[in-house]
Amino acid sequence: MKKLLMISNMYPSNEHLSFGIFVKNQVEALRKQGVDVLVAANDNPATGKKNTIIKYGKWAMKTISTAIRHRRSISITHAHYVFPSGVFSLLLKKLFKIPYIVTAHGGDIERMAKKSARIRNWTELILQESDHVIAVGPVLAEQIETEFHIPKEKITICSMGVNRHVFRPGDKKEARNALGLEQDAFTYLFVGNVIKQKGIEELLMAFEKVQTETDRNVKLIIIGSRRDTKFIDSIQPFVDGDVRFVDPQPQPQLVKWFQASDVFVLPSHLEGFGLVALEAVACGTPVIASRVGGLVSLLGDGAGHLVEPENAPELAIEMLSALHTPKEQYSNKESANAILHVHDEQEITKRVLALYESAIKGGAAR
Repeated sequence: MKKLLMISNMYPSNEHLSFGIFVKNQVEALRKQGVDVLVAANDNPATGKKNTIIKYGKWAMKTISTAIRHRRSISITHAHYVFPSGVFSLLLKKLFKIPYIVTAHGGDIERMAKKSARIRNWTELILQESDHVIAVGPVLAEQIETEFHIPKEKITICSMGVNRHVFRPGDKKEARNALGLEQDAFTYLFVGNVIKQKGIEELLMAFEKVQTETDRNVKLIIIGSRRDTKFIDSIQPFVDGDVRFVDPQPQPQLVKWFQASDVFVLPSHLEGFGLVALEAVACGTPVIASRVGGLVSLLGDGAGHLVEPENAPELAIEMLSALHTPKEQYSNKESANAILHVHDEQEITKRVLALYESAIKGGAAR
């Protein structure tokens, strides 16, 4: 393999640290294996029609110019998110006969493809023309197979993986001292975009129930981007002094928040995989999550605790259970270790490299 062109509509920057950080992590993991990776990505999370047109226009120009400049040395492209990233991979395959792999993350299938008939048609075409499809979870893989008529043998279930050298257990007391957190507080943590689809309303309502059911000192920390100001305004009635919002954190700092917390809660309405839950498991933090998408296969065998989505009362019951159960009883280390082995970043990187080589050989054969 000469060069790999990684194409993504999400990629972090100094201003937006967590925006598509999982794609950057994969790029760095591949480079450690000696792969010459070119990146053509959008690192601007701005929303709104005007912003979207401008940022995607710049991204398109960068992607096409990079591809033209290196077209003789690019062996394969890898698109993260079927639409819109896959459009560029499809175009480069048609223009320069460069094979491509596309990774579906969930939102591209669950939400984006349902926005219009045109986007759905693009999604199906990109999947069908690809040399291979990666789905980050088994539920997503089944959707791609049944709804977009992609042969099962063309789909590989493969998460983005977790770097266990970065995300690892640590001393809770030291982490709390470093972050200035109360040592005696039972602390719940959420990490992700602060939007309705992540179950933030249910989380806040459940936490309110926990507060009324216990006399212990309990805290809720919500780390993530709060760009949806209308939604942020709507949840203010559920926010009190025991709820703390924190801006997105660089990964070395985020690890400290996992280590300092008693329980990680991810009450999403839908999740292609739920990488942040895996990161919590890697840090030794017990996880409560919704029974949706990839979270079912990730946590369903005992690595975490699952509740029905959009169900604040059930979530509150599980959060109270975590509060009243000793950690060594609430956590299943054996199941957690099994999951971490399967989704270790180094193992994932080997699988992705094998898919690249297969796609490149298939392209050469054609």
